[in-house]
Amino acid sequence: MEKDLKELKEISRKFIDERDWRQFQTSKDLAEDISVEANELLELFLWKSGKELDKKAKEDKEFLQKIKNETSDVFFGCLALADHLDFDLEEAFLSKMRQLEKRYDKEEVKGKSVKISEEEWLKKNK
Repeated sequence: MEKDLKELKEISRKFIDERDWRQFQTSKDLAEDISVEANELLELFLWKSGKELDKKAKEDKEFLQKIKNETSDVFFGCLALADHLDFDLEEAFLSKMRQLEKRYDKEEVKGKSVKISEEEWLKKNK
């Protein structure tokens, strides 16, 4: 049973409205919530090696469920923020991917671990 982003945004909207939580939400609050939830996800990985964690996530269903739960909390926050500010999250994502495709030209970065800031890329492409 797949759902598109509009349906998922509606599910999050209904959840919030049924609990009358909108009165407590501002874009700042929602952004803070996303950050807190992202840090709860990160906490699952703290002080462990990446390869060790990849193996654990594939073998330990309980650990993978914790990752899924925290990732879903982050996603819920993103849906709630998009709803609160009334923007199309799907279009925002696709627009960002188009920007990243330009910034990280596949021929230039393939096989390399690089970070190119937006500011750096803009200077290079003036």
